[in-house]
Parts: sequence; structure tokens; C-alpha cells
Amino acid sequence: MSAISVMMLICFVGGPGNHQQAQPVVDQFLRHVERSAGWADKSSSGAFFSRRSRCVTFFEQKKPAVVVLDLASYLALRTRWKLSPLAQMGRSDKKRYFVLVRDGSVKKLADLKGKKVVSTIRDTKFLSKIVFGGKLDAAKHFTLSFTRRPLKGVRKVARKQADATIVDEQVMAHLGSLKLGVKLVPLHRSAKLPGLTMTVRAGTPKKVPAQLRKALPKLCKGAGSKLCKTFSISAFLPAKRALYKRLERKYK
Repeated sequence: MSAISVMMLICFVGGPGNHQQAQPVVDQFLRHVERSAGWADKSSSGAFFSRRSRCVTFFEQKKPAVVVLDLASYLALRTRWKLSPLAQMGRSDKKRYFVLVRDGSVKKLADLKGKKVVSTIRDTKFLSKIVFGGKLDAAKHFTLSFTRRPLKGVRKVARKQADATIVDEQVMAHLGSLKLGVKLVPLHRSAKLPGLTMTVRAGTPKKVPAQLRKALPKLCKGAGSKLCKTFSISAFLPAKRALYKRLERKYK
């Protein structure tokens, strides 16, 4: 076994559960990573947070070598934290965002100028540059309100308490099963995007990313399957550097 100690932060803003609930799954996953990467048993540690502020506090205090984070958090924090993408959790086109409205209420994004739009994404720069492809300034174009629960936004639109809501592909997949009483339709679709990304902090010993890279095909198998199922992914895949560079340029 390799004599190495690695700390991992999983930062999934808006993700399922909380720090305490997730810790047993994180610990189980880390034991699986150790076996897959050839590290000593219990040589790694880590934590999961679903609020960006908690992620930032943990990172500043602990300086983890490996950080798994959602795309918005990666783009916002990568320079400050000196992160390089190593792997993506799932396909590079896994994630997509939709603007849902009541059928027949508006015809184009311009019609939502000044209107109430509910979002689980608080990063308005990410909304403007990535979700809307730089076509509008979300903070100025909409009257935004935020929620941690995506279905709350969906129900507000259905009840005419909001004009639109921004949801992801998982909510869209279950939209038909919700008893809303009205039809909601997508007014806008974002480009297809990567979901969670595994990154490595600058200054981390080179053997850490090398060992993780070799272990990627095993990480969603066996004991790792529970965490992967929690995050709705089937595999860790090598990061497409050109894709991330393109997204980084858009986010500037």
C-alpha cells in the first residue's frame, strides 16, 4: 500500500442531504477509493457539504488535496483554490438547465424582463454566462428569488406565484408525474454541461492524481456504487480538458 494521506471535499451545492447525513456514505466511499487507488486503509478523510459557504469554510481551514464540486462552484472557485479538473462524474453532457413557464404565458426570454423567476442557483454569473450563454444578465433581466427546493419553484409557477423557474434535467424528467393542474413547458434550454467534477489542488503530490486516474474505472463499482447512486451517476470519466477550458473562458 502507498504511504499517503489525502483529504477530500465534496461540494455539491443544492445536493441531497446534509453534512451529518452524508458522512457515513462519504467514509464508505473513501475506503473504496483507498482500495482502488492502492492507498493504506483509513489514510484518507473527507466531508460533504451542500452549501457553498460551508464548502469555502472547510477548504480554507483544511486545504483538501482533492475537491469534487458542482460546475458553478468549480467555475467560481477554481482560480482562488488553484484547482485542475481530473475527472467528471458521468458524461460531459449530463447536466442541463431549463426555464419553465406556464403553457401560453410567454413566448420568449425577453417577455420575462422584470418578472419573478425562481432559481436554486444563486450564482447569477453562472446563470448569465453559462445557463443563458451570455445572452442576458440574469440579475438585471429577472426579479430573482431563490430556493433550495426545486419543486417549490415549479409549484409557484403552477400557482401563478412566479412567472418562471429554473430547473435541471432531473426535475424535467419527473415533471409529468407531478399533479400540478396546469401544463408547464420549457422556454429556454441551456447547453449540455458536465455535472460534478473531481479536481486536484495545485501542490498536491503528483502520485495522487496519477493513482486516482488509474482508479477511475473502479470508483462507481462495489462499495462506491452507493455514493454514485446518490449523485445519479454511473461512472467517473477522465475530464475533457478542452471542454472545461471553453467553459472557463465563457465564465470570465
